[in-house]
Amino acid sequence: MADATGTPTTNYSFKTLNGTDTAGYTSINSVITSIDTELEDLTFVSNMVILYYSAASPTVSGWTLAPASVSPPGTAGRGGGDTGLPVVSGNYWWIKKS
Repeated sequence: MADATGTPTTNYSFKTLNGTDTAGYTSINSVITSIDTELEDLTFVSNMVILYYSAASPTVSGWTLAPASVSPPGTAGRGGGDTGLPVVSGNYWWIKKS
């Protein structure tokens, strides 16, 4: 099965099909991957902080634990102190987009 070889669309760069292309799973997977990438780029921006649910300290590609509070001392990802983030506990963590 061939990748689509037509002109990419204007907004999301989806590959279009030419008459000689075989419409198959490779082309469809390319569209799905393109949508996923575009949505993440538009939704999550650098330095964005979100509340994340994880049983253990999370390891998420492209994200780090939000800074620990400085005064009073805190734990990275838990908020409080001078971070401006509410203190969280249990399975909740503040993470920051790199």
